[in-house]
Amino acid sequence: MNENKDNVPDTRDLWHEVNQARLDVAELRGMLNMHFGNGQHHYPPCKPAAELQKTMLSTLAAAIIALIAAMGNIFMELMRR
Repeated sequence: MNENKDNVPDTRDLWHEVNQARLDVAELRGMLNMHFGNGQHHYPPCKPAAELQKTMLSTLAAAIIALIAAMGNIFMELMRR
């Protein structure tokens, strides 16, 4: 990344990063369409699909834990009053 002397990225760097993010999203979308869009589950899934599945399951578990913690906090706040 080409940064100026103040360590502030210029518009070219930002544009490059935005385009790279767009390409990554497009690649992920294509992979998801290929693996899950046609109604067939490919077994064994390719490595990127397996890693994506692990990431999605980890994210789901984290969201469920956060939801349970929030519900516990609400319950404890109601019990205090």
